[in-house]
Amino acid sequence: PWARPSSPPAARETRRCQGAHAVNLTEKDRDFMSRVPIFAGLSSESLDRLAALARRVDFPTQSLVYQEGEPAREMFIVLAGKLDVSKQSSKGAPVSIATLSPGDVGGEMALIDIQPRSAAIRASEATTLAVLTYADVAKLYKSHAESYTMLVLNIAREISRRLRRVDRLIADMMMEMRDILVGPGQTEG
Repeated sequence: PWARPSSPPAARETRRCQGAHAVNLTEKDRDFMSRVPIFAGLSSESLDRLAALARRVDFPTQSLVYQEGEPAREMFIVLAGKLDVSKQSSKGAPVSIATLSPGDVGGEMALIDIQPRSAAIRASEATTLAVLTYADVAKLYKSHAESYTMLVLNIAREISRRLRRVDRLIADMMMEMRDILVGPGQTEG
């Protein structure tokens, strides 16, 4: 709703998360960020620097935060509200794959793999995000490489935790499929 349809995807994303509705974080927001796991181990000075660079952005219910396939140039921390994460199925239908709540992080994968958005994210209720561009994160690298390294390591840990959850879900789904096809407790063959 904040962008003209003729804008390229990267411009739409930037306007959605860095546009006129973006304001500086409050001290309460900074304190909240200090308790988010991806910022664990960062010096107070580094956290202050990131909080000063971040922008607070409000999204009304049902508004689009990111579209799957858009270029990725920022990450966010959910300060308040809830977001629905959906992925396009191979049949073309969107499938809800996760819900993000206060303290959850999104958009961080692209900081590691430099790929387009892997999923769409929409506000399922009024939501407030702290948004950091990758240029903001690069400033941390230039000013405090040790804190940057800790941040990237924490992001890698978060991605690893998510992958472990997906591994468990796949294993459970495969077991359910086997039970349907072969019968509960039966072995194939």
